[in-house]
Amino acid sequence: MSYTVFARKYRPQTFDEVVGQDHIVKTLKNAIANERLAQAYLFVGPRGTGKTSTARIFAKALNCIHGPTITPCGECDVCKEIERGNSMNVLEFDAASNTQVDKIREIIIDTVKYVPTRGKYKLYIVDEVHMLSTSSFNALLKTLEEPPSHVKFVFATTDVQKVPTTIISRCQRFDLRRISTPEIAQHLQLISGKEGITLAADAAEAVARGAEGGMRDAESMLDQLVSFCGDKIEEADVLSVFGFTSAHTTTALVDHLIAGEAAPALAILHSESEAGKDLSRLMSDLIAHLRNLLVIQCAPGGVNDELSAEAVATLTEQGGRIAQDRLLELIQQFADAEGRMKWAPNKKMHFEIAAIRAIQTLNQATLTDVIDTLASLRSGDEPVAAPRPAAKPVAARPAVPAPPATPAPRPSLVDAVKAELKIKPTPAPPPPVDPEPLPKLAEEPAPPPAAATPAPAPAANPATAEAPTAAQLWPLFMARICKDRPLIRGWVEAGQLVAVDADTATLAFPPEASLALESCERANNRKYLEPLISELAGRPLTLRFEKRAGLVPEKVEIPEVKPAAKVDPLVAFKQDPLIKKALDVFQAEIISA
Repeated sequence: MSYTVFARKYRPQTFDEVVGQDHIVKTLKNAIANERLAQAYLFVGPRGTGKTSTARIFAKALNCIHGPTITPCGECDVCKEIERGNSMNVLEFDAASNTQVDKIREIIIDTVKYVPTRGKYKLYIVDEVHMLSTSSFNALLKTLEEPPSHVKFVFATTDVQKVPTTIISRCQRFDLRRISTPEIAQHLQLISGKEGITLAADAAEAVARGAEGGMRDAESMLDQLVSFCGDKIEEADVLSVFGFTSAHTTTALVDHLIAGEAAPALAILHSESEAGKDLSRLMSDLIAHLRNLLVIQCAPGGVNDELSAEAVATLTEQGGRIAQDRLLELIQQFADAEGRMKWAPNKKMHFEIAAIRAIQTLNQATLTDVIDTLASLRSGDEPVAAPRPAAKPVAARPAVPAPPATPAPRPSLVDAVKAELKIKPTPAPPPPVDPEPLPKLAEEPAPPPAAATPAPAPAANPATAEAPTAAQLWPLFMARICKDRPLIRGWVEAGQLVAVDADTATLAFPPEASLALESCERANNRKYLEPLISELAGRPLTLRFEKRAGLVPEKVEIPEVKPAAKVDPLVAFKQDPLIKKALDVFQAEIISA
């Protein structure tokens, strides 16, 4: 009897044997059990994820002598014929070799009218359906939308973008996902147990990572390893046969990058290159490792379904030693280097340059670090910044030279600045002192001074003095307005404070200044003017506005304050003593934009 490869020998024969596609299996089971069968199904997904196998199981479930059933027996003649691929009622063909419209008419359109010879349904399984020509798709539209009741279509594709939307809209679409690394590794252990093969756990995980979510690829790799190693397979055998890089090596490389250790990082690259490993694959693994670190920082449980518990624990510990923005920079840098390596004859050189540049990036202080540090030092607060931690010690491995002793961590950015500037802790501010009350108005009020600074507002004291008059309050009122709200000075000057009663102050305007009156009456201006006149008078007052014929407003002489000379902000910034010291610490210079 001829040898059968693992990918065919262990192809799933029931829904329960399908690995990693529980959402699709559950939907198909419910559709069969509830007799809600569509006329066409479209299976979309990467290679080796179970599209054709699921289609065959679906065909057996519909045509089994006990069916339709969610558990086909696999023993009847119909199930065996479908399993062998020679059933007259299940026509499976490859669209890549039958692209012409004449082939589609011959295989499908002209035969759908015939009822199945055995079983209840006639199924057409079209693999890689996106390879059909536009004419073939158009010829298939009407038959696909309204086929005979005994006909079902199952399409499979790895490139759904090339399938016309008119075809997709006539099908129930199922998206098969990549199978996770733990699920593939577990299935490989199951196959190894049935075959009497000793497969190490780390070897199974290495094969699963190399398969990139494809079960068929993993089974083919296991078949090749058995031919190479016999009945005992270790991780070193997997790495040697397929040129993969150990997960421990990738972790060690990232440890050295985080610690800023260029020599050990380059030693790892040299060792992998001398061992004949694919550096492009190592770069891909490195980017994937950094991506996992980023995902764990953003969503701690985001990779639990993709990686083993031990790998997640290692990533969690390592992710705590590098900031998220730094990870994004490293991913971008290595992704650019990966693009250059595809066409470069010397891939090692580009990898080494990318590694050194990554270490330099991690050692540089960002503009945000500088601004935050200066702001903290200027305010006197203790900045929250910790020195960059040293990398976790990495055990020596046969394929990786032992790294030198871990250097002491660099002093933090805050410590360096504070040491250079010799900044001492800022003393605690003195307790606030209550402001002195405004002086009360004397019995014989003096005339308002001619100085630029207005005199304190007179206060009313019924027991000892009379309330201030409108003539006394008007200069003080205008002086405060010129100081606090110069934009509304013109409007207020157009009127005159004519009366101050027990609870009301009257601001009158001549008829020709109606616009100024309306402007002062606005809510935002009244909100300022009314508290101001109350403060100056020493009691709550309501400000009333009115028009008064024949009124000639009294002009108040208020000294003008000359504006300060304009100073270039960049020049002023450069002259700041703290900035000068910071430039010396960071050995930097300020340039204009």
